Amino acid sequence: MQERINTSIRAEVLGKLEALARQHQVTIISAIESGSRSWGFPSPDSDYDVRFVYAHAPEWYIQLDPERDVIELPVNAVLDIGGWDVRKAMTLANSGNSVIQEWLISPLVYREDPQRAAVLREMVERTFNAKATFHHYSAMAHNMIAALDAPDIKLKRFFYISRATLSALWVMREHTMPTVVFPDLLQALTDDTAVLEAFQRQIRDKATKTEVETGAVDPLCMAFVRAAYREVMAADVDKLPPRRWALGNGDLREFLMIGI
Repeated sequence: MQERINTSIRAEVLGKLEALARQHQVTIISAIESGSRSWGFPSPDSDYDVRFVYAHAPEWYIQLDPERDVIELPVNAVLDIGGWDVRKAMTLANSGNSVIQEWLISPLVYREDPQRAAVLREMVERTFNAKATFHHYSAMAHNMIAALDAPDIKLKRFFYISRATLSALWVMREHTMPTVVFPDLLQALTDDTAVLEAFQRQIRDKATKTEVETGAVDPLCMAFVRAAYREVMAADVDKLPPRRWALGNGDLREFLMIGI
């Protein structure tokens, strides 16, 4: 079951987002939870990774010296809050950035402007680049895979490797953006009941351990991830479809005029 955000944390986050919107004179289009809580395998001490996309008034975008297009607060042990301007988000989407794709499909939403969020979600979805997304997740998996050979592995690291590997596998098979919810991702890639149950036990185990703790990984989970990794590494990337669409100046202008 997908985690719900603690009521007091949600209230604190909403207060900080409102203060940022007033301070910077921006409209928050969508503010979501990213990281292990949205992925479905948090630890008791996992922080809250709050990410948001915002927009200035249209005239802000007409200036000789562009101002900073990122808003963020100092990170502490509980909250990590940061956001991107919508022009930056669109530019990154055009470049095949998987992060903005993930933000806009997170199941844990703090607040959003319904009309603008829906339009932006549809625009960014159109830019999906299977090759770039596959490379993003497969490279992430490749950079961490050696950790599986350690005699003891942090469960956080095991799940990060698993998520990256299975996300790449999804892209290779489905040619679409993978779901960010790990249990759903897993269930879409296998109907092996024993494997699914083993991962459920592993997620429950992680929920009792801090992020730095190591733990035993079920052999079924380990074997499944290793097999998925081999399949990903053997993939013929040239068979993946090209980018669907690129956003242009007209799309940004159209977006900024919504509601005006």
